[in-house]
Amino acid sequence: MNPGRVLPSTRRATRLLGGVLAVLLVLSGCGGLPDSGPVRHYADSKGGTAQEPAYFTPPGPVRGASPVAVVKGFMLAMQANPLSTAVARSFLSARARGTWRPNESTLVYGASTISQGRAGHVTVRLVDAHRLDARGGWVTGPPGRTDTLQLHLVREKGEWRVDDPPDALVVIESYFEGKFAPFDLYFFDQTGRVLVPEPVYLPRGEQTATNLVRGLLAGPGRDLAPVVRSAFPLGTDLDLSVTVSENGIAEVPLNGEVLKLAPDQLNRAMAELAWTLRQVPGVDRVRMTVDGAPVPVPDGRIDVGVDEGMQFAPGPARPGLPVAVSRGRVVVVDGATADPVPGPFGDPGFALRSVAIDRRADRLAAVGANGRTVYVGPVAASAHATSVRTVLADGTDVLRPAFDMFGDLWLVDRTASGTTVRVVSGRRSRVLHVRGVSGDEVAGFAVSPDGTRLLVALAGGGNPRLLVSNVLRSPEGDVRRITPGRSLPVVSGDIGAAVDVGWTSPTTVAVLTEPRRATTRVTFLLADGSPGDGSPTTPTPISAAAKALVTGGDARQPVLVVTTDGRLMRLADSGQWVRSLAAPVTAAAFPG
Repeated sequence: MNPGRVLPSTRRATRLLGGVLAVLLVLSGCGGLPDSGPVRHYADSKGGTAQEPAYFTPPGPVRGASPVAVVKGFMLAMQANPLSTAVARSFLSARARGTWRPNESTLVYGASTISQGRAGHVTVRLVDAHRLDARGGWVTGPPGRTDTLQLHLVREKGEWRVDDPPDALVVIESYFEGKFAPFDLYFFDQTGRVLVPEPVYLPRGEQTATNLVRGLLAGPGRDLAPVVRSAFPLGTDLDLSVTVSENGIAEVPLNGEVLKLAPDQLNRAMAELAWTLRQVPGVDRVRMTVDGAPVPVPDGRIDVGVDEGMQFAPGPARPGLPVAVSRGRVVVVDGATADPVPGPFGDPGFALRSVAIDRRADRLAAVGANGRTVYVGPVAASAHATSVRTVLADGTDVLRPAFDMFGDLWLVDRTASGTTVRVVSGRRSRVLHVRGVSGDEVAGFAVSPDGTRLLVALAGGGNPRLLVSNVLRSPEGDVRRITPGRSLPVVSGDIGAAVDVGWTSPTTVAVLTEPRRATTRVTFLLADGSPGDGSPTTPTPISAAAKALVTGGDARQPVLVVTTDGRLMRLADSGQWVRSLAAPVTAAAFPG
C-alpha cells in the first residue's frame, strides 16, 4: 500500500468508503449487494490483526411495527456483517424489493434522527452526511452537511413496508472502521508514461485481489478520468475470481478482450495489474489467463514479478536529496551537512529567494531576490555562469518555481492584476488560464508527482482555501490546458490562512498555515477531498513564522519547512520539528 496513507481513526471513518461500491458489487457476484455470505475474519493488510466489527445478523420486521420502527429496522439491517442486503430487503414492499438498487451510491452519516410525518411518511435526517457515487468515488460536499430522506411506506398484508427506498446503501460511519483497508488502483496518465494511483478502500480478506482487479477493470473515477486511462480495452472483464497460489502467483482470469492488445499496451496492462496487486500480502507474481491459458507478455514470460513496470513509477525509484539556498549559493542537504551543487549555482554570485531542481537533478531553476527574474541552469561541474539563461525577466512577485516529471517548469506570478500561471517547456514559455486561480490572489502551488494535477492555495481567509485542477496533456506530454479548480475541503477548524502547499505523495497533500502571529502549523489532507489525514504523524505547531513548505511528493521523504528567520526544520517521526541544518537557509526544494 501507499506508505503515505494510513487507516483512518474514528474522526476519519468516512474515508474508508472510497471503494465500498466496487467491493459490494464484487461480493454480490451479480451486479448487486450480497443477500448472504459466510462469516470471514479479514486479516489486516499490513500484517496485524483487524479489529473487524462483530458478526451481526440484524433482525427482520416485527409484526405490527409502526412506520418509524420499520424504517429504523431497515437502517439497522444495512449494517449486516458479513455484508448482505437480504434482511434489509425484507423491510421493503414487493415492488421496491425488485427495483431497489443500493449499489448506485452510498450515504454515510455520523448520526441520524427518524420522525413520523403524515400517515405513511417518515423523515430521516442524516447528520454529517457524505455521498459516494456508484463506483465508490468521493463526491465532495461541504463538511457537516445534513441530508434528508423522505420515505413513503405502504401496507402489505397489514404491515408497513418501505415503498421508495433511496438507491443507496445508507450506513453509519463507525460501521466501516474495522472492515476496510486502504489500497490504490493504478492507471496510466494521458501519455502512457507514468502510473497514477487512485485511492480505494476494500474489505480485508481472501477476496482482496479479486476486488482490486474488478475495481481496476471498472476504470478511473470521475475526478481522475480526464487525465488517466486504462491500459485494458473497453469490455475487459474478470472471469470468476483471482486466485493466489501457495508460491505467490496471482492468476487473473480475463475474457478474450485482452488478446486484442498491442504488445506495448499488453506490457502496460500487466504493469497496472502488478502495481495494483503488489499491495496484497502473499502476492509475488502476476499471471493473466484467458480460458485457462496463460497470456504471455511480449518477451515470452507467462507471469511477471510485482515489481514489473518500475519505469512507470509516479516518482523516482529512490528519493533524492533536497537542495537549499544558503549563504548566497545553492547546496545539497544531506542530513546535517551541506555541500555546494556542481555548476554555477553552487558558486557565490546569485542573489536568490527560491529554487527548484528537476527530477534528474541536472537542472536548477531559481527566482532572483527581487522576485522578478527566473533563471534556469545546469547542475554540472563543467558548467559556467554563461550557461545560465533567464526564462522570465519581467515578473512581479514570482512564487517558488516547480519542475514536473516531464521536465516542464511551472511559474506562478502574483501581479498587480492577479495571479498568472506560466509553463516553460524548453525555450517555449506560455501563460495558461486556470479558472478560479488566474487573476485571484495565490499563496502557494505545487504540481503532483505524476504531473496530472495542480494544487493551489488561495491567499487570505481564516481557513485554507485549496483548489485542485487537472493538467490535460497531449500524448507527447505537452500541456494543453488546465481544468477549473475544484475545492479541496479542509475540516480541521480555524487553522489560519494558507502560507504554502505541497504534495507528500501522489494521493496526499500538506498545507502550511499561520493560525497566530509567529506560529505556523502543517496539516495533512487526502487529495481526493474525503475527510481524513494523509500522515501517520500529528505534527506539533511550529513556534516560529514559516514561509515555505518543502515536500518531495514521496512518502519516503521528510517534510521540511523554512522559517522566516532562516532555519530549515524537519518533521520527525515523533511529530516534533527539529532543525535540519545549522547554516542559515533562504529556501529549499526536493527534486521534482
